Amino acid sequence: MKTFRKAMCFVLLFAAVLTLVGCTGNKNDEPQVITDISQLAGCGVGVVTGSAFDTMTDEYIENADKQYYESYADLAVALSKGKISGFLVDEPVGRMLCNEQKGLRFLDKYISRESYAFAFPKTDEGGALRNRFNEFLSQITADGILDELKAKWLSDDENAKAVTYPPENGSAGTLRFVTDSRTAPFSYVKDGQVVGYDIDILCRFCENYGYGLEISDADFAAIIPALVTGKADLVACCITVTEERADSVYFSDANYEGGVVVMVADASAAAENIGFFESLKDSFYKNFVKEKRWKMLLSGLGITVLISVCSGLLGAALGFGVCMQRRCQNKIPRAIAALYIRIMQGTPILVFLMILYYVIFGKSDISPVIVAIIGFAVNFSAYVSEMMRMGIESVDKGQNEAALALGYTKRQSFFKVVFPQAAKHFLPVIKGEFVSLVKMTSIVGYITIQDLTKASDIIRSRTYEAFFPLIVTAIIYFVISWLLTIVLGRIEIRLDPKKRSKKRKSRTKEVNL
Repeated sequence: MKTFRKAMCFVLLFAAVLTLVGCTGNKNDEPQVITDISQLAGCGVGVVTGSAFDTMTDEYIENADKQYYESYADLAVALSKGKISGFLVDEPVGRMLCNEQKGLRFLDKYISRESYAFAFPKTDEGGALRNRFNEFLSQITADGILDELKAKWLSDDENAKAVTYPPENGSAGTLRFVTDSRTAPFSYVKDGQVVGYDIDILCRFCENYGYGLEISDADFAAIIPALVTGKADLVACCITVTEERADSVYFSDANYEGGVVVMVADASAAAENIGFFESLKDSFYKNFVKEKRWKMLLSGLGITVLISVCSGLLGAALGFGVCMQRRCQNKIPRAIAALYIRIMQGTPILVFLMILYYVIFGKSDISPVIVAIIGFAVNFSAYVSEMMRMGIESVDKGQNEAALALGYTKRQSFFKVVFPQAAKHFLPVIKGEFVSLVKMTSIVGYITIQDLTKASDIIRSRTYEAFFPLIVTAIIYFVISWLLTIVLGRIEIRLDPKKRSKKRKSRTKEVNL
């Protein structure tokens, strides 16, 4: 317990030092003033992964040094910190970024005019739903409702921005909708719910036609794959209509006509003279207290722990089975197990997870949390099986022979004599692998799961502050890993007679003292 307290004190002190450094770090004294897109030639330019701005950056900015980010909030922070010189963005999103993040501006001139729309799967059902949605768009456009929605969601009055959700189950069925809630004002999280211009239109459509609505949140790069593989009935989040995308999906009529602008740093913006502790207090309020955003972290923490523990237990059981297959006398099961291990060890977990969700379970309604548990368990089992096998083979064969001589069956000899001794060798290694598993779960946002990391990303997309949410998230991961290490350490002690003896002796000394 004393060790745990010391570790926590160290972590908190480390976080405080990083906070001080982060808040007082030096910025460029004379940042480059960008007045024309031509000045970005050869400079670092940010791009949201999977967005249409990837090819547009090559088209409009000569020799751009493209740097990829997962959200516009990350781009805004990178630009304000001088990590990049600019990035392309849709004008409505850029306007919101300027309102929320001081020190940014966009060049007045559009570099291109674009249309934004909802996307539907390229199937007969998807085409029929697209036609029905277009009828609805025509109706609300003629009635002037669409213009009212534009005015509401593009205004600065956050109090007026609300959405009336339809029931999850409707008389006409339930629509599965996937979005990226980091694309304000089209889609973002407010008071723990996904709202925005696109969301408001969709909710009104569902109410008008009797549809229920099920909303899932995913990274932008996973939006189109979710639609193509049948995980969604429609998607939207400021999606630009392009010919390349139109080859894979059906687009609705445009629900917004706008353009692309260049976001750059505003060198003329006056810096606020706020004290360190006042700045810390304000940052804490915005990131965790406002709109009760701490609840998002708490919910994400529950998902992370659930996936980690279930994957670890299932993976350990599966790994034991693979280990036994590797030790089988028959060559065929042994070869199959070896091939399984090589495939799992050679496939990146993110790629494997997306294959599971979008390909293997693409036509299934299985929960993404279940898919994540299966994916991490399968990956974990490949490493655990080899650790167990090495541990078992390190036990002297004489131990098994002695047990058999005493009348034990082969099964009893293995589980009562060999395996407990082997556990002393492989449990310390598995502990480290378990901790790695916990940290690896941070990628589940790619399959529409709002875990701890995804919750932190959503908060950053609203506050445009990277430091505080990331530090808190890192501390939480540390605590989870520490607690799991303690639990596994206790199991290790129970399986090792020598360590149990040492533990008893240390307790006896403490009592005598």
